[in-house]
Amino acid sequence: MKRPTKHIVGWVIAALGGWGVAIAILLFLLLLVTLGAVISSSDNALPFSSTTSVEPIPPQLVSLYHAAGAKYHVPWAILAGINKVETDFGRDLSVSSAGAIGWMQFEPATWAQYRVDADGDGKADPYDPVDAIFTAAHYLAASGVAKNSEQAVFQYNHSTDYVREVLRLAEIYQAWNPLSSAWVWPVADTGDRVSATTDASGEPLNVIIHASPGVTVRAIHGGTVTAVTNSEVSLDLGDGLTVMEHGLRPSVSRGMVVAAGIALGTAATRGVTASIEETGAPLPLLWFVSPSAPTLAPTPQLVPRLPVPNAP
Repeated sequence: MKRPTKHIVGWVIAALGGWGVAIAILLFLLLLVTLGAVISSSDNALPFSSTTSVEPIPPQLVSLYHAAGAKYHVPWAILAGINKVETDFGRDLSVSSAGAIGWMQFEPATWAQYRVDADGDGKADPYDPVDAIFTAAHYLAASGVAKNSEQAVFQYNHSTDYVREVLRLAEIYQAWNPLSSAWVWPVADTGDRVSATTDASGEPLNVIIHASPGVTVRAIHGGTVTAVTNSEVSLDLGDGLTVMEHGLRPSVSRGMVVAAGIALGTAATRGVTASIEETGAPLPLLWFVSPSAPTLAPTPQLVPRLPVPNAP
């Protein structure tokens, strides 16, 4: 059976004459341009999911991100974002098309330069999550993440789409406030409003918790009390790290050894300030602590998909 569409098109063109042919050609060209723009837009779109529904961080990895971030002064949530994008939290350990390997996907030459034997077993293994996550923190620190997180993540993977997705995930993970077991929030009431003073790059330094007078003020990490005044307590955490908590009525004395979460006193006025330094240089406190405990959904045990060895 002949298709009636061809007859209809022919009648329309015949009726319009030469102008009809010209119009048809112009419409066809316009359609091609439109399709080209759509295809081009698709090529430049984010290759990663941008939905607000994000899988929780596997709980067994949270403390690793915190520990590596604290050691190298890297925002722990960026490490989590990179791990999610690169290997889906270690579930897909296949070698990338660019030859990147391991839990955090390093090119072999980069791994050789920055590798860290973080678990002390005598071998820096890119397929070991501990070694890989600490190596990623080492590399980001060397890339200047403290001054420019976007540029440091771009160094990790030269894609602006990649940078946007990693930092988007990092922002979400930070908002979930997972805590390392070694750090706690400075006050017992976690619902108080928080503000902060920042450094030149916008990183939070002194954190001000707008707590009511009388609220318990806690040690955010285990350490030794090195100084006590009428309104401030200083703790030596070792490794050159010092924590100062100001705006409280102290209940501890110099020389005491306290554990994380132990009461240092009570809030004296509406506003407890906490800060942390390394050998006198201020560090962003919010890299280390968050106001509430994790609210992560249960996550199945990780089952890594190891790369299949090449056939002989």
